[in-house]
Amino acid sequence: MKLKLAIIGCGIKARQYLGTWIQREDLEVVAVADLSDDSLREVEAITQAAGVNCPALFSGWQNLLEDKSPALDAVYISSPHAFHAEQAITALQADVDVLLEKPMVMTVAEAEQIIDAQSASGKALVVAYQGGLSPLAQQLREDVAAKTYGELISINAAIWEDWAPKYRGHWKQATEISGGGFMFDSGAHMMNTVSLVCDAELERISAFMDRRCYPVDAVTAAVGRLTDGTIFTLHASGETIPVCESRLELFFTDAIVRLCAWGRWIEIERPGKAVERKQQEAANNLMDVFQQVRAGEITNPSPATQGLKMAKLWDAIKSSAAADGQPVRCL
Repeated sequence: MKLKLAIIGCGIKARQYLGTWIQREDLEVVAVADLSDDSLREVEAITQAAGVNCPALFSGWQNLLEDKSPALDAVYISSPHAFHAEQAITALQADVDVLLEKPMVMTVAEAEQIIDAQSASGKALVVAYQGGLSPLAQQLREDVAAKTYGELISINAAIWEDWAPKYRGHWKQATEISGGGFMFDSGAHMMNTVSLVCDAELERISAFMDRRCYPVDAVTAAVGRLTDGTIFTLHASGETIPVCESRLELFFTDAIVRLCAWGRWIEIERPGKAVERKQQEAANNLMDVFQQVRAGEITNPSPATQGLKMAKLWDAIKSSAAADGQPVRCL
């Protein structure tokens, strides 16, 4: 049977997904909600160009869930960050599975509320981090736990993009709905992947932010320590040349492993051997993994509990940066 899917929030990324999802034979997009008339007109144009029926269009997400939830299997939520928690909880309470864009929530409290709602509903919730859903990142997580490359000593992670000038005036730079700047937007991929591959909890962190001339942080740097002693650094530069890239470097006693924050590629460097590089095609991986989780075929690789772990890291970074880099204990 086809998955009956609704989309809440149909901005650029969601419309990109819509263009591929309407071509799949295993799902049907039955409804879309967005406050922007322009976005809804784009949905009409995309479906018309593909020769498929246009889904039901709503200007309010509450109206969509009230009208369509009895006929829905799942909802993909791609709205501004501030609305994720309420929308996800409402969908879970309406007995609908949830594919939720990153970052999952704005705060630890919201993460705990989502976990409670999911537990009460028994429905699936997958957080749409490409890194979290990447088989390469998941394998590295297993390798870290198994000490495949020896003991993990330290991690150096960076992400960079011309984000600040690109999104000037966009909702992403309105703190009340974005929850932060570059570090919490594109940088969330980096933070999540670092926290994903390490089982140890965050012990302490110190962070600095610089807004430059923007209303939110454009540059953030943090250094921290995990409970197993692993030291890590996180660097997010949102004001640079027109490019969006990232690199995580994990330093082990027997190897150095480099990973893209989105889990698209991995490099393994061992003494006396050529660097081994693997790549992962991720075009449809998001929906494929979501379908497999719903069917019970795989364990959820990006659950709400991981969203809570990520929220703890972000709350600690904000607290330290607000105190001009004073270390924050997280236990």
